[in-house]
Amino acid sequence: MHRQPSRCGLSNAQSKRGTPVTDHVVTAPLIDPVTGEDLGLPLLGIVDLIAEQDDGPVIVDFKTSSRQSTAPEIVHEIQLTSYAYLYRQLSGQQEAGLEIRSLIKTKQPSVHVQRYPPRSDTHFARLFAVVREYLETLKVGRFSYRPGFACSWCDYRGKGCGEWDGR
Repeated sequence: MHRQPSRCGLSNAQSKRGTPVTDHVVTAPLIDPVTGEDLGLPLLGIVDLIAEQDDGPVIVDFKTSSRQSTAPEIVHEIQLTSYAYLYRQLSGQQEAGLEIRSLIKTKQPSVHVQRYPPRSDTHFARLFAVVREYLETLKVGRFSYRPGFACSWCDYRGKGCGEWDGR
C-alpha cells in the first residue's frame, strides 16, 4: 500500500470522524527550532498513533518483542524526537508525552508501555546535531557506519558494510 505524505491532518489528535490519528505519513521542512536554520530538506515520518489523553495529545509508537525490557530512553530518542518535531510543526501544539507500546509475544502476550515526557530543547538540539552530521558526511562522500535495525533490509549490507574499515 502506498501512502502519500501529508502536511495537514495533525491539527488535533482526532480525525474528522473523531477517531485517533493512526499510521499517518507526515512531512515537514527541517528547520532548527533553536537557531531557525533551514536545513534544506524535509523530514518524513510515519506516526503510528496520536492518542488524546487527559493530559493532552500523546505520540505513540508500536513495537513488538519476544521479551519485555525497559530500554533506556536514548535507544528511542532520535525516532521519538523526530515524531515530536513533526507533530509540533504540523499541529502548532506541544505533545503531552510520548509512548512506546510494545506487544510482548510470549505464551501469555502482554503490552508494555514506556512513557516519556515531552521533548525538550536539548532533545531537539541533539536531533539536529545528528541530522547535520549525516548531511556533512554525505556532502564529503564519507560513509558513517551506524548499524541498526534498518541494516536488515539495506541493499548494501553485504557489500559496503562488509568492506567498511572505519576510515
